[in-house]
Amino acid sequence: MLLGIDVGGTFTDAVVIQDGHVLASAKTPTTHGELLAGIITVIDKVLTNIDRVAIRRVALSTTIVTNALIEGKIDQVALLLLPGPGLNLAGLTPGQPHFLSGYTDHRGREQAALVKQEVIAVCHELGGMQAAAVVGKFAVRNPAQEQQVASWVQEYLKPAQITSGAELSGSLNYLRRINSAYYNSAVWRIFTNFAAAIETAIVERGIAAPVYILKADGGTLPLPAAQNRPVETIFTGPAASVLGIMALANPAEAAISLDIGGTSTDIALWQNGVPLLAPGGASVNNYPTAVRSFWLCSVGIGGDSYVRREDTGLLVGPIRRGPAMASGGAEPAVTDALRVAGLIDYGDEALARQAMASVAASNQTPEDAAWETLRVAVNTVCQAIGTMLSEQAARPVYKVEDIVHGEAFTPELLIGVGGAAKGLAPLVAEQLSIPWQVPPGHMVANAIGAASARPTTEITLRADSAVGYYTVPELGIKQPVDKRKFNLAAAWTAAEAHLAQRAAIGGIADAVQVSERVYEEEFNVIRSFNTIGKIMTCKLQLKPGVLMPVQAGEVGNE
Repeated sequence: MLLGIDVGGTFTDAVVIQDGHVLASAKTPTTHGELLAGIITVIDKVLTNIDRVAIRRVALSTTIVTNALIEGKIDQVALLLLPGPGLNLAGLTPGQPHFLSGYTDHRGREQAALVKQEVIAVCHELGGMQAAAVVGKFAVRNPAQEQQVASWVQEYLKPAQITSGAELSGSLNYLRRINSAYYNSAVWRIFTNFAAAIETAIVERGIAAPVYILKADGGTLPLPAAQNRPVETIFTGPAASVLGIMALANPAEAAISLDIGGTSTDIALWQNGVPLLAPGGASVNNYPTAVRSFWLCSVGIGGDSYVRREDTGLLVGPIRRGPAMASGGAEPAVTDALRVAGLIDYGDEALARQAMASVAASNQTPEDAAWETLRVAVNTVCQAIGTMLSEQAARPVYKVEDIVHGEAFTPELLIGVGGAAKGLAPLVAEQLSIPWQVPPGHMVANAIGAASARPTTEITLRADSAVGYYTVPELGIKQPVDKRKFNLAAAWTAAEAHLAQRAAIGGIADAVQVSERVYEEEFNVIRSFNTIGKIMTCKLQLKPGVLMPVQAGEVGNE
């Protein structure tokens, strides 16, 4: 059995899945002041009459890191950079960077030596900081200088956490690696404390199963591995909804998915049966990072979105002032409009009519006000979808085959999940003139996504046979090779071995059979009109996705 938990902005949901079927589900209001309290409550509810010994995995989608970043409740970070010549990074990074001497070029060759005294001076200046990040521009090609600076920082600053940029990402984008490393250290303490509390709560409830945390790209990490890379757990709520749709109703055609919760609607685009990924990685507080993430757009329209009439007209969202009046709240909301319009059958209809009457214009009935509310809400969602479609159409094309065979993204289906999906999704689909689907289990799709998510990790191997070595930055490896015999096939073989190594370190070795090749590059090194070697890059990952399709009845309404 699999236990999945999703901490949403409005509700915390949980499901128990066995052999692809939902055995139990539960829902409780999210306790924003103390997330753990709501998680414990929903676990206790969903495990009623469930054999806890039979649970073999617990997977959690949590907002702990996202909330800390949004609210600024993060630690100060000693940010030490080895930028070498080139871009001036002043003002482009979170926190205050400290630039050091020492430089490795694009082929991993040391061009300038480190100055230990500089590092010592920075450590003395920043004495007392408990978090640090060290990032070299070309450390993905040779991590030696980054590793040396990190060891000096550990010796002279003694922080509780040091993040090395190359260990988070093997990609070349230096600015994204800086920001990823910074935020990873900034949230490490709060995530570590949360993880310890979760482990204790799970053990106290008689569950011996390992705990996994959902990642922004839809994969999962064992909790111990996630404590080293907590930044990868940002935006897991939207990722959980994408995986829930994958498990419940994986679309084969080009599709739009909506996760319509109490506070917001998360929009994703699907092509060839998979959700599209954010180009380059996720952004945090407008700083680009190297964290792999689904391409998502969040708009402030949900079932509890506050409805009010002002001088400029009727306004819907993005504010939430508690539940809708039909659900016992004090202010009109979208759910009230859906109830009065007859699009949902839950909630107190008399209170919903009272809510719509309070926002109606002088010549409007409650029904008129309800439909006006829904038109405003639907227009807001459709505008966001239109922006995403325009951005998708404007994306650059890098491959000849994409130019020759590429097709414009034209959505053919809309899939809705979440509490207000049955009411709003058909209206959005009607405005877009495409079919729609709201699958059974939509009320707890995010928890289903968390429960069924595959474990995942990735590695990047870059070989330079001209100089006779390869690097795997995520593992801090620089390995000599035979200059004459090492080729692309050998690079892939080595990459597969190192992926298995990283999976074993992370406690997910059993998942290696679902690996996939993400990226391949090979070009010759020419000197004096002769080929003296090749530079090869291989990126390999454990494929994100779901362990199995899930069958669900109409669960999660309690």
